[in-house]
Amino acid sequence: MKPVRTLVLIANEKEARLLVNTGPGKGLEELSAFDKATEIRYSERPGRSQAAPGAARHGFEPSTPEREQNREAFARDVLDIAATEWANGSYDRFAMSAPPAMLGALRGHIAAPLAEALAADLNKDLVGVAAADLPRHFEDIILF
Repeated sequence: MKPVRTLVLIANEKEARLLVNTGPGKGLEELSAFDKATEIRYSERPGRSQAAPGAARHGFEPSTPEREQNREAFARDVLDIAATEWANGSYDRFAMSAPPAMLGALRGHIAAPLAEALAADLNKDLVGVAAADLPRHFEDIILF
């Protein structure tokens, strides 16, 4: 029987790691690690508007907080890298782990091939955990 190969994405808002599992008892091997290259920066305050001549001026509310925009952009970048690895490798399933806000961003931007292969998503920040210690965090949902 052919072993099940699993691509695992571990991410938070600033860093991400891609790992692979080649079958039960093999643990996780790190493929790559990357961090946020740039952050979106804006003026401290949004602009102002004047409703009509002689009328009061009103400030604009920011549509989306800067931190949320950075999180969304990093989630898209991370998923693009994961999708490229998925297309190049012969993986059978996909798993990911991230803190709540980042996990939501990842779920919102996941492409169809990865979404269909998603076997588990874990609500934990595991970026700083050593690869040898990661399987125990997934033991209730996936056998590594």
